[in-house]
Amino acid sequence: MLWMIHIGVDIVLYLCEKEHVEGGMIFQLLEDLTEMSTMRNCEDIFGYIESKQDILGKPELFARGKLVMLRTCNQLLRRLSKANDVVFCGRIIMFLAHFFPLSERSAVNIKGVFNTSNETKYETQAPEGISIDFNFYKTLWSLQEYFCNPPSLINAPVKWHKFTSGLMIVLNTFEAQPLSDEEGNAHNLEDDAATFNIKYLTSSKLMGLELKDPSFRRHVLVQSLILFDYLKAPGKSEKELPSEAMKEEIKTSEERVKKLLEMTPPKGKDFLCSIEHILERERNWVWWKRDGCAPFEKQPVEKKPVQGGTKKRRPRWRLGNKELSQLWKWADQYPNALTDTQRVRTPSITDYWKPLAEDMDESAGIEAEYHHKNNRVYCWKGLRFSARQDLEGFSRFTEHGIEGVVPLELLPAEVRARYQAKPSERTKRAKKEETKTSAQQAEENQIATAASEMDNEGGRADPEASVAPIDTDTRIATVTISQEETPTPEDNQKQSSDTDVAQEAGQMEADTEAETGMIDGETDADVDLDAVG
Repeated sequence: MLWMIHIGVDIVLYLCEKEHVEGGMIFQLLEDLTEMSTMRNCEDIFGYIESKQDILGKPELFARGKLVMLRTCNQLLRRLSKANDVVFCGRIIMFLAHFFPLSERSAVNIKGVFNTSNETKYETQAPEGISIDFNFYKTLWSLQEYFCNPPSLINAPVKWHKFTSGLMIVLNTFEAQPLSDEEGNAHNLEDDAATFNIKYLTSSKLMGLELKDPSFRRHVLVQSLILFDYLKAPGKSEKELPSEAMKEEIKTSEERVKKLLEMTPPKGKDFLCSIEHILERERNWVWWKRDGCAPFEKQPVEKKPVQGGTKKRRPRWRLGNKELSQLWKWADQYPNALTDTQRVRTPSITDYWKPLAEDMDESAGIEAEYHHKNNRVYCWKGLRFSARQDLEGFSRFTEHGIEGVVPLELLPAEVRARYQAKPSERTKRAKKEETKTSAQQAEENQIATAASEMDNEGGRADPEASVAPIDTDTRIATVTISQEETPTPEDNQKQSSDTDVAQEAGQMEADTEAETGMIDGETDADVDLDAVG
């Protein structure tokens, strides 16, 4: 009956491989066969699947039926007993590991969730007539609760203290009752592998025998190393990391566990090296998952066929590569290339700002994100050029920004009006100073004229006819002005003519100033001195 099934499945597989039928039909047929068959027949069908793994794994078939094959294997695992069908379950898991690529996310426990449903039940009340320490029995089997769910120990000081206390009791017992080489050799590991069970019996009556079993001790010690390795695993957040005190306890306990594994016969050192190698690979696996499961597979490089059946020789360059050889050739062709004055030159200010001026023209329709003002290097160089060649434009930067530095002759009329120079405070101040300077010059000319008149009258006037205080101050001011500003011949001629015409008017003004009083005379003299000074 089974051979007929195999023949029918072979025919369907051949038709799918040759693309005469849909590629997913073979996977659907295998799923139907496993659902309608007994577990004994399912084991034979799965043997056929294992034998055709290479054909089923071809890309054209795998892409059509990988999900169907995954569903078929999961259904078989649910139907099998984890205690009695351990080998068959292992075959299914190994097949999935080889059938799917290494980076297949459906086979990866991304979040690192533990199987907390795997509970270990043991006796809580001491039975009558046993000769072992029942407290040690409960302590040993209570550790399985923490081995099953290592994350429960993080940020739980009470649980961590309870776990470490129990583990220290177990390690002390193992050290106090070491196994001899004879006891280790008495247990044939090959026979144990043939009758391997996924879980040990938890009866208190078997406690004495299990303590003498090296495989049992190794199971407990390896579970401890796996838990420690999880707690030390990198890549966790700050909340998931163990404290400094926990790290010290983990380090001390890990050293004791490794020492006990090395002392447990047979071949304790070799067994410890194998476990350390497996844990190292597991750490790499954890890093790979936390980095997003980057694909390991690399597509093969297609080799292009060589025309004519001969290999094309790689060109040999004089200086090692094409660029250096070309540069050397240019040096022979253009000997003055490095000394040319036009090789590196500073552009004019109008040429440099012309691209930005075109951007500012709204009729050009250039989008804002493509404007040259967004280029920091361009703006920085332009400001340096403007600071050297166009100080007037450079001064507009503080008021209008980088667009204000552009020379106005490059801008359109409507844009230029926005940046046209307005009468500023500086211009007003310059005009005010110019007006003040002209007024001062007029006053100085008037003072010089008055001084000439006073000198001409001094030869004719009676010394006693003048008022002493005012004449004294006026004379001092006149002497000072005469010493600081020596009139030219033309000025003397002009002053003489003015003196002859207005001689009588000057005499009348002198009389009027004498009658005014001492205070006004002193004030006028002071003002004249300040103007000269």
